[in-house]
Amino acid sequence: MIMKMDITQMMRKPTQFTLFSAFIFLLAGCHAGGPSPITDARSSAGLAYDLIGEGPVVVLIHGTNLDRRMWEDEVPWLKHHARVLRYDLRGQGESDHPTQAYANHCDLLRLLDEIGVKEVSLVGLSAGAQVALDVALAAPQRVQHLVLVSPSLSGYVPKEMPPFFADLGAALRAQNFDQANEVLLASPIMSVPPAFTDHVRTMVEENSRLWTIPYSLIEQVSPPAIERLEKIQIQTLILVGEKDLEAVLAQGKLLKQRLPDAQLVTVAGGGHLLNMTSPVAFRRAVSGFLRFSEK
Repeated sequence: MIMKMDITQMMRKPTQFTLFSAFIFLLAGCHAGGPSPITDARSSAGLAYDLIGEGPVVVLIHGTNLDRRMWEDEVPWLKHHARVLRYDLRGQGESDHPTQAYANHCDLLRLLDEIGVKEVSLVGLSAGAQVALDVALAAPQRVQHLVLVSPSLSGYVPKEMPPFFADLGAALRAQNFDQANEVLLASPIMSVPPAFTDHVRTMVEENSRLWTIPYSLIEQVSPPAIERLEKIQIQTLILVGEKDLEAVLAQGKLLKQRLPDAQLVTVAGGGHLLNMTSPVAFRRAVSGFLRFSEK
């Protein structure tokens, strides 16, 4: 077959060789290594995304006040096993600011439709885990695996609000967004090792516009996920850090109890941004669950 022939061998067969066949040969060679990476792309709905690697599609969904840059250390190893999609939620990162009602899980499903992806494994951290759960409920046939990291769950009300919420609320009511950022950065949610401190601060400060999204534009899932967890018949890994907020640990336990096919892993010494506080444990857990060999 032509794909197995060297170009010099083809040229020695003048009756078979044409400029067109040479072009086809060279073009095929360009694609022999798999799909070309797509970076800094933008969907028709204004969502910024990257699509890198080859294999089953894994979607990385970031947490609130952050963006797809939080996964910079995960893409290099994941892309050896999967086609990795990371994107910015609406109003965060490089995605468009919302001007009309929207739902994050619908945004993701539309993005998957646009790039022609039918089935995915979802890895969501914090608010990203909430998006992943909502997608699994809305389109279960499209989700192969769920990885819920430091999970947030729509409809869940903690018994006690974290102490920093009072200061955060006061700053937001005063529209002092710089102060709101400082409160958030000083909270356990954004506590990371020194190597990641500047990285997290940059994302939080550059995502200040998130504070200005009118709550009325955010469509709430009804009924909330907490009322429908038993319907999720998908293999699920729940990852929590030992040092995370009590409310997050409680949501992890609740998900383990009520999801039919879930396992819960508590990472010793881990914090909320688990991929940064415990990168080795995070990689090992995700690789093992998705049946990837580590590279």
